[in-house]
Amino acid sequence: MWTFTLLIFFIMIVIGVISGLTPIYGRLSTPFGVGVNGKHSFIEERKKKFAFWNIVVSLLLGLPLFAFPFLEGTEAVDMWASIYAVFAMFGFMIFTFILYVKFRKDVLEWRETLPTEQQTSKKKVVVDMNYHQKLTTRSNFTFFIWQFVIILITIALSLLFYERIPAEIPINYDYNFEVNHTIEKSLWGVLALPTLQILMIPVFIYSNHAIIQSKQKLSPLDPKGASEMSRRFRKAWSNFLFYTTILTQLLISGLTLFSLFGKPQLNWMFAAVIILYLFIILGGAIYLTFKYGQAGEKLLEGDQYYVDPEEDEKWLLGMIYYNKEDPSLFVEKRFGVGTTINMGNRKAWLFVFGLILFVVISLVWTHLLV
Repeated sequence: MWTFTLLIFFIMIVIGVISGLTPIYGRLSTPFGVGVNGKHSFIEERKKKFAFWNIVVSLLLGLPLFAFPFLEGTEAVDMWASIYAVFAMFGFMIFTFILYVKFRKDVLEWRETLPTEQQTSKKKVVVDMNYHQKLTTRSNFTFFIWQFVIILITIALSLLFYERIPAEIPINYDYNFEVNHTIEKSLWGVLALPTLQILMIPVFIYSNHAIIQSKQKLSPLDPKGASEMSRRFRKAWSNFLFYTTILTQLLISGLTLFSLFGKPQLNWMFAAVIILYLFIILGGAIYLTFKYGQAGEKLLEGDQYYVDPEEDEKWLLGMIYYNKEDPSLFVEKRFGVGTTINMGNRKAWLFVFGLILFVVISLVWTHLLV
């Protein structure tokens, strides 16, 4: 139970830190999703308050988790710990969204008090025609072939040593990483996780495609510098996604082989691997966010703010982009780091449908095993 408690508490704090620092390391010219010219003390104070309250609330929501280890042995303590963890994370998401809406409203009202010439910016669009030719990222084929090889080896080992697999295959572990549910040995059960891995291949490939193809947003204050930093930003995140993909597939393959051939005495070892995996993935994401900011703006010298040529009305709450006149499917976020989709593009709904279908198939597949 202590392992579970510390793990969930760590995740809560990381979520709080990442959420809190989002306005600081997101797009400089669109704090809380509002287009603003230049740097202002009013906005910087709101960013600091947003970070402070996100971190404090995540800490307060995480502290009650430490009560559960002392209740270990009582009836259904595992279930209640799990329920609290889910509600704590859900409650935090609601809190941070409400706080975001409040500060966004504050910035909008503050912007109305500025002189007219400071409220809007000149609609200047800068495009690097050779942007994608100079862009060096991991190819989609590289994403596919590495995942395919990992899954193929996992399936081959499982089938080759099928006779050595025990009659009961563990499929679930409790908070002490001890087996609490098994299924009878079958080809269906042996290939369950590899099948989910196969379904994950297009998800990772499409995520990389979004990084590569998202629409350029270059600062007109320093177009050449912005273009170079943007390419470095996308290259770094493409590489990070590639390594995340490989580690994730290796982790699932390891879980598959461990459940088939592992010894119960070594459960702690696999638990340590999972924790190390989370540290690497979360640590890497935080590092890249701090180093690059959105589109590499942190690498630019001075206050090289990007002047957004799009109207605020195209962004619902500054987070959801809807523009039928824009043929782009992927665009860089206004709030946060990374890309989002243009919901005004019909292809976006196919993308959303695909993700929903993946989740549904995964849940159904898991249910059929039980």
